[in-house]
Amino acid sequence: MAEGIGIFVGIVAWDVLSVGEMELLKASLVATAGALVWYGVRCWLTSNRRKGP
Repeated sequence: MAEGIGIFVGIVAWDVLSVGEMELLKASLVATAGALVWYGVRCWLTSNRRKGP
C-alpha cells in the first residue's frame, strides 16, 4: 500500500513539474498497476524462500 501511495505522489509531482497540471486518473492507474506488480513480486519471493534449496 505504501509503495502505491509513493508512486502516486511521485507521478503527480512529476506531472506538475513537467507539464504544470495534475492528471490524477493517469497517476491513479499507474500507481495501482505498480503497487499490484510490486505486491506480486514480494509474494513470489516470499514463497520461493519458504521452499528452500
